[in-house]
Amino acid sequence: MRQVIGRALAVTLIAATLAACGISEDSSPRDIPENFQRDLGITSDRSAGAAAGSARIYLIAPAVTGQAPSLQPAARDVNEQPASVLQTLFAGANAAERATQLRTALPTGLKLLSARLQGGTLHVDVSKDIVDVSGNDLIDAIGQIVFTSSELAGVRSVKISVEGADQLWPAGDGSLQSTPLTVYDYPGLVTSAQPAYPAIPSGTLPS
Repeated sequence: MRQVIGRALAVTLIAATLAACGISEDSSPRDIPENFQRDLGITSDRSAGAAAGSARIYLIAPAVTGQAPSLQPAARDVNEQPASVLQTLFAGANAAERATQLRTALPTGLKLLSARLQGGTLHVDVSKDIVDVSGNDLIDAIGQIVFTSSELAGVRSVKISVEGADQLWPAGDGSLQSTPLTVYDYPGLVTSAQPAYPAIPSGTLPS
């Protein structure tokens, strides 16, 4: 009998302790104090994506006086499949990138209709919005597609069509090409981080 009474008292004591430690519900919404607030980690457009991850797209770098526009890689956290990466490219620069003057030459509303890898050539079919772009902007836009596609595994060249129809596209020098395009058709469009010549090792003098 004493054991039963002792157990009952122990259960009552534990229940009372837990009730005292519990968090009561508020009767109405209240603001969270600033020192308890935490960043949710949303730092960019949902459509364009955060500049993170292992996938890379190419955007147009900020203009430099006296120099031609160049492309700059930007990270994206997406599945590294052609359709996923190209759709992210078509979404353009995110808010943080636009704040640093990164931009895209691809027209707003451009849609990816298909992306199929065959024998090292990525066949990219897009909507007719691309034909609204011309001149140097078109060179930059096609360059963005070619360089972004060439980052994908197995892609050696890119053939771009418009709603199923083959097109002539400008290479970096403005000449129209009917064959699949490669990054070598756009020399100088992406600035290399490598020096023009191998550096001389420290402490060594040329003979």
